[in-house]
Amino acid sequence: MTATANTPASNNTASAGSATSGNNQKEYFNLNVSGIGYLSSIRRLQGSNGEFTCAVINALTGPTDNASYTRFDITVAGKEQTSLINRCQKAVDEEEKVLIGFVLSGLKADVFTLQSGEHAGESRPSLKARLIKVEFIKKGQVVVYKAPNASQTPETGPAAQKAYDPESF
Repeated sequence: MTATANTPASNNTASAGSATSGNNQKEYFNLNVSGIGYLSSIRRLQGSNGEFTCAVINALTGPTDNASYTRFDITVAGKEQTSLINRCQKAVDEEEKVLIGFVLSGLKADVFTLQSGEHAGESRPSLKARLIKVEFIKKGQVVVYKAPNASQTPETGPAAQKAYDPESF
């Protein structure tokens, strides 16, 4: 999982617009988080602006032979991303493993209280974000979707050997 900040100077497409002498458009700094994780708990909710899709991504972090998980409660942004996540509904409901490569934006920390079970009443942290891009979707061992210009690809075998410049530090 990596976090990147896009500044208006380094990524003009990420800003709302360039401020010029005759233009009062605001510029924004974007913090995006990318990674891979397992998709679960897909649901459609009704809001004041219409229906939207939410889900949970348990992102993989740490060493590949002993990974841990970071949970993100996500709201899906955009028609294409919503369509892709909704297409995973059946597999997730049937408890199949659905691994996705993702890009999140608008990361916010929150606290929620467990409502049932042995730890009912206890508070837990929650990370909330908007899913802005699906890089790939892997159902079981099969890649079922790959974005046309994906920056990351699903692992299909042993990790590729790193090649370093002979003069690297």
